[in-house]
Amino acid sequence: MQKYKPRLSEKEIKALAQSTIENFVNSCHCKNKDDIFIALSFLIGAGLNAGETVKYGKMAVVQ
Repeated sequence: MQKYKPRLSEKEIKALAQSTIENFVNSCHCKNKDDIFIALSFLIGAGLNAGETVKYGKMAVVQ
């Protein structure tokens, strides 16, 4: 029988999201604010696609 871990609290989820975003931006080697905005726009797009996949079971292009 597989044991499931309890869901993180909202505070823990927020902290994880913040550190994940920081790690992502740092991994992109952003040099200025424009680089950060571009990196975050790709991250937002990926998040929207993931949400569509979870909601509908398939990915849809969102523009």
